[in-house]
Amino acid sequence: MSIKMYYKEDDAFVEVTSGDDTTNPVTTTHDGKNGDTRTVCLYLRNDDDTKWYSNIIVKAVDLVDAEPYGDVIYNETGWGVKMSEGGIEPTETEWEDLVWGEEVDMPDIGSDGSDDTTTYFPFWYLISCPPNVPAQNKSDIVLDVEFTENAVVAP
Repeated sequence: MSIKMYYKEDDAFVEVTSGDDTTNPVTTTHDGKNGDTRTVCLYLRNDDDTKWYSNIIVKAVDLVDAEPYGDVIYNETGWGVKMSEGGIEPTETEWEDLVWGEEVDMPDIGSDGSDDTTTYFPFWYLISCPPNVPAQNKSDIVLDVEFTENAVVAP
């Protein structure tokens, strides 16, 4: 048990997998003819009442072509990923100011005396598809969550 990732569908949170576990990945569908951009609001939540988490970083990783940046940095292949912490979707101008492939720092989930297993911490995920590529479900870019796991200390 640890931090889990979710998206919201019909007012219910649906767990997705992260890192190398691709059993239920965040999947986006793209129109390769014209190219397009998709955004998804995702959430992190602690599911372990004996732990709290600090130094949380979410980063996009291309499972197929990770070196040097694969499909994460727009300039490399025309595919690209941007992320933004918070519950409000960035405006077009705010998205433009974010760097392709940059990881996102998330707030701590819990503290020494509290596990916080009820709060869903939101962040936005944007993925861009280049034009003139076959239509596809993109599932080889995964989100890896790194963190420091801490024990909850009873007061």
